[in-house]
Amino acid sequence: MTGSFPSVNNNEGFLNDTDRENLKKIDVELAKTTLEALYNDNFNIYKAFTTSEEKLYISYASADSDGTACKPSTLLLKLKRIFPNLKETSDVVTRPTIIANKKVTFDELLMNIRNYKDGKDIDEVWFKIYKLFKQDEEWKEKLEASIKALDFTNMPDDLSKENIQKLYGDTLRTSVSKLETYKACPFSFYLKYGLKIEEKDTFKLEAIDTGSFMHDVIDSFFERIQDLGLSVRDIDEDKIKEITYEIIEEKLNLPRNYIFVSSAKFKSQMIKLKKLILKAMKYIIRTITESEFDVLEHEAEFKEGKKYPPIEINLDNGKKVEIIGKIDRVDVAKTPERKIFKNNRLQVISKRY
Repeated sequence: MTGSFPSVNNNEGFLNDTDRENLKKIDVELAKTTLEALYNDNFNIYKAFTTSEEKLYISYASADSDGTACKPSTLLLKLKRIFPNLKETSDVVTRPTIIANKKVTFDELLMNIRNYKDGKDIDEVWFKIYKLFKQDEEWKEKLEASIKALDFTNMPDDLSKENIQKLYGDTLRTSVSKLETYKACPFSFYLKYGLKIEEKDTFKLEAIDTGSFMHDVIDSFFERIQDLGLSVRDIDEDKIKEITYEIIEEKLNLPRNYIFVSSAKFKSQMIKLKKLILKAMKYIIRTITESEFDVLEHEAEFKEGKKYPPIEINLDNGKKVEIIGKIDRVDVAKTPERKIFKNNRLQVISKRY
């Protein structure tokens, strides 16, 4: 049996025990309450202890997989009070030789092989057991594969120049965010942009989802007021709220944002998110109106075929790097003598909101 025994469950879920009891009174029965689950757990413990006919072995881990110390179950304390002559042994210092069924013995054999490879002394009986498994047609291949696994070091080899050429070619087309990924972890860059491995999609609302939604709404806000011929400096808070909430409702009707309205829980979170977006929108507008800059462009792309060309860097080995991407917002000083472009290159500072 794995996990904690008795089980420990501190999460009541979306509905607490009181909610479940009230629903039960009107004949709406859901999952068991915490108290009912506790009674059920105690019954399972009783069955487990009374099933044994000759011997009952009870064990517990002294530490978890992270090395954190674990306390024994309260059941052990109760058993010791009932049977004061019980003797508790530990294999932390000395591990006893365990020869039971083939599966258990095979696992013990591998552990002893590992100890032998590390230069530790092992019981002579394991050499005989090794020969028995090596002669067993059913376990022979498993033994050979397991021994190879014991010698596995998991040390990756460097990519060859030929494979790098196949992955990226003569010109590496990248972006600032991709280069930041490479600086933080080259192996992560290789997995994501070289092998193009993607994380498994899960239907749950995460920070990246809410962040992308906010970003999308803010971009659409400035496009909307531009289409309406409105000035950022003249718009009042009521109009900001009206346009912001209008855009949010439009975005929520798009299939890609279905998760925000897929359940009562996510709808509740969406109410909080709407207030947060409005607060951020007001802050952004106030920042612009109190500054010496005007908004020039949103989502300005520097990319082949777009208004601004990509940034090109020629390397010493003859290869070339093309950096493409977007600038969230481009601001320009209100003074007319300030030059914005030079040689068709963007010469202004990007301000992120």
